[in-house]
This record gives sequence, C-alpha cells and structure tokens, in this order.
Amino acid sequence: MGNILNIINSDEHFHNLNDFGKSNYMKCLDGTFLSSEIKPHFGLTICNVDSIDETKKYLYIIECRTINAIYSGFFRIPQKVIDLVNQDRCKVIFSYEAEGDMDTEYFNDWYNLSCIGMEDKIKFSNFYIFHCELNCEKNNETPVNFLASTHHFDTLSFELNKIMENNNHRYLDKFDYDFYLKNVDDIDIDNKSKYFLCYLRNCGRPHRNAIASYFQHNNLWNNNNLSFLKNSFRGEIPKDILPKKYWSSSVDLNTLPKIEIDTHSLQDKKGFDTSFSSNWKHYQETFLSIVSETIFTSESENNFFSEKICKPLINLHPFILMSTPLSLTKLREEYGFKTFDPFINEDYDREENDLKRMQMIFDELDKFKNKSDKELKDWWEQILPILEHNQKTFISMGNKKTKKIKLLENLYD
Repeated sequence: MGNILNIINSDEHFHNLNDFGKSNYMKCLDGTFLSSEIKPHFGLTICNVDSIDETKKYLYIIECRTINAIYSGFFRIPQKVIDLVNQDRCKVIFSYEAEGDMDTEYFNDWYNLSCIGMEDKIKFSNFYIFHCELNCEKNNETPVNFLASTHHFDTLSFELNKIMENNNHRYLDKFDYDFYLKNVDDIDIDNKSKYFLCYLRNCGRPHRNAIASYFQHNNLWNNNNLSFLKNSFRGEIPKDILPKKYWSSSVDLNTLPKIEIDTHSLQDKKGFDTSFSSNWKHYQETFLSIVSETIFTSESENNFFSEKICKPLINLHPFILMSTPLSLTKLREEYGFKTFDPFINEDYDREENDLKRMQMIFDELDKFKNKSDKELKDWWEQILPILEHNQKTFISMGNKKTKKIKLLENLYD
C-alpha cells in the first residue's frame, strides 16, 4: 500500500450511531490502530464513504472497545464499503489490539454459523482482525485474516526510544512524580529493604482478588510497595483459583480501604494511563515485582502481554508472572527475554490447573519472603546482567519494523 494509508472514516456507522456504538467503538483512529510507532511510516488521507476516489484503494478501520464490537460489527458495514471489499479495493480492519480476550475457536464456530452463508455476498478474505492474543493466527480456521498484534511491546518500546532522546525523562502531568529511564548503574542494592512491588489497579479480575488475599493473609500491605485501588472490585471469593486457607482473607478485602502508593494526586483513579506511571523509588526499594497480567485462567488458552509485564522489563526488576500457562516460556523463546529460575522455581508456568498454579506462585512468594536480606542482595548481584539484558532487549524492539507495519506496507501488493 506504499506510504499512504487511505482511510474511510467509520464513525457514522459505528461510534456515532447510537449509545451502543459509543460503548463498543472508539472514534476512527482514536484507538490502537494508529499507534505511535506507525505514524512515522505512513501519511494519511481520510474521507467518508460518500467521497471515495475511484482510483484509490482504502482501509476501513473499526476501532473496537469490546469483543462484542467485532461480532456485531461484521454486518454493520455499509454496502458501499462492502462493494469496495468485493472489488479488492478496500480492506476492513477491526482494531482490538489492547486486549487479549478473544477466543479464536469460538470465532471459528461463530463464523461457520453466521458468515459462511454470506460468502457469496461478502469477500471475507479482505477482513482483518488485529488482536493481542498471541495464538490467534495459528488457531484461525476462517478466511478472515488475523494479526497477532504485540501492540504493548511495539508501542512502549518505540515510546521508550523517544524518552531516551529526551534525556531519559518523561513528564507525567497527573502524577506527583515523573518517569525516568534508569540503567543498572543506578541500582542501589543496599537500599532494598522490601520484598514485593505489585500494582493492583483494576481489581475486578479474580486472580487480583487472589493475590490481594495472599497479601491480606500475610499482613504484607504496610511493609511492601503494594497498591489495591479496588477499581471494579466485586468482593466475591475466587474459589476456583484461590486455595481455601485464604478465603477468609478474601472476605476481609471487602472492608479493607483502598491502598495507594502512587495515585494520591489523581482525581480519576480509574481512567489514567498506566504505561509509564512507574516510580523508580518503588523499584529501588523492593526485591521482586509481582505482575498480575490481564488474563490468568487457562480455560481461555490465551497468551497475552500487556503493559504490566513491560514495567519490570523496562525498570530493571525481576518478577513473578501471574498469567496463563507458558507465558514465561513465550517471553523467553519468542521475544528473547530471560527469567529467574532456579532462584525462583518457575514450574508454575507449566501448570495448567489454575488453582495449583496459584498455589505454586504463593509457595514461591512464601519462600522468597523467608529469605534473608543477604541472600536476596547476593542474588541481585548475580542477576544484574539479566536485568540489563531484558531492558536492552525491550529497547531494541522499538528500533525495528513491527509485523503490523510490514503488513500495512504490503497490504495491496
């Protein structure tokens, strides 16, 4: 498609259509499609569906807030756009790149029920779904094209390179601190006195209730860098993934006030950008990050990396990762990062039973907090090369053409 993207504005048919539209769709190009690493590579022309140039080829971008936006969107596309699709003059792109909750096997079944009968009227091979579930391409069995987007890695690594051009500093207007990119020489191991760092901001997910229950059970709130903002918190005991000995502590969370470590100055404690809201002080003081990724249960069979795992990679910190099985394996084998076995037993990464995996994580946290300061500081001396490797690997991602850029460059070749 060269260096110009010809975009047909989808707002009148999606975002602006009604309340459902506003709840499920973002304005065209206000979502994840036109991310920061894309902009230097392409110019844009934007038109509406009634001002199409017969000599050009187009993209019809649908920016999705929810998974339902994809399923409902397939048959909301105006006929003029469908005509262009059937003439191979337009690609429809559903951009849903910030989340990893799409079940591709369900999509295959849905397509067979809902779309096969329309294949003589719509050329679905000109439809694309950009999504962060890392297995979506290999699991797709339909003519629709999937792009397994690494949106968070791509965008944050690109932004990190921009921060490096600005003296390793980014101003955070809503926080009472700024972001500074540090290197291993800035680490003061002797300053470390707390075991854990964990940001729990959106607390509606059961595995975040579970880790908060662990903190509550072990009375860890005051002596570690832990937040618990209780956004979307529902207060139900996550019995499927939480060992029974922690159930009473889960009940206690209902009366626990929200716990803040870096959001005191924010008026809106729900909708703030978390990408670079990382206070170096929190990393300097602690030995280990507990990363609560977006998805934990193995029944989804999804692998997905958000900005949450990026934080310790950027900020030179070891981590335990609460996520779906084989997430650590993917970090190592597909992206080149290093993890922290054998000091931390990472067998939990291979455990498919969610309750057992949670218990294995808790066991590692128990062992970790029972180690002496000397043991932990000696370990830190040993892992400094790993931490530096992870940060450099992440930074290097921002200097490469992403899979998404390469696809857009060759979409009509």
